[in-house]
Amino acid sequence: MSDLQGEDWLHLTDGEEVRWSGRPALVTILPELLAGVVLVAIGVTVIALFSGMSAAVVIGLLVVLSGLAIAGLAYLRWWRLMYVITTQEIYVKEGLVSRDVTQIRLDRVQNTTYNQSVLQRLLSIGTVVLYTAGSGTMDVEMEDVPRPERVVGILTGLLDEARRPNAE
Repeated sequence: MSDLQGEDWLHLTDGEEVRWSGRPALVTILPELLAGVVLVAIGVTVIALFSGMSAAVVIGLLVVLSGLAIAGLAYLRWWRLMYVITTQEIYVKEGLVSRDVTQIRLDRVQNTTYNQSVLQRLLSIGTVVLYTAGSGTMDVEMEDVPRPERVVGILTGLLDEARRPNAE
């Protein structure tokens, strides 16, 4: 996928292809983005209405900066998380400056599931859960994934393909 070109944390082997990549759904940070926009609008309004009063201008600027910080931090928190499914591995990358990459070979994945609350079903998002060999517990959760049933379908197809005996 073009948005993964040059990613130094993603090490594809010969013949390995990216089948899906994504981040949590943007709708998950919508409340924080809206709160940031509302605070910016309030701050700008205060500055415009009370421009002659230096205390009001300072308060307005603080409200604008608070709104920008809330929206900016929400966006960075969303941007720092990426999921990648290849023909051989599953990657979960977290972080911007520091980085934590979880890498699981597909041949270790024993089971995949997804779950959705009522609200998540309405928003078409959910959590994809991967269980690996040698572990009785879940190993990876891909949270707030858009269309989780599609992601599980891709994983199921790749797992079936990997377990099918070669016709050679």
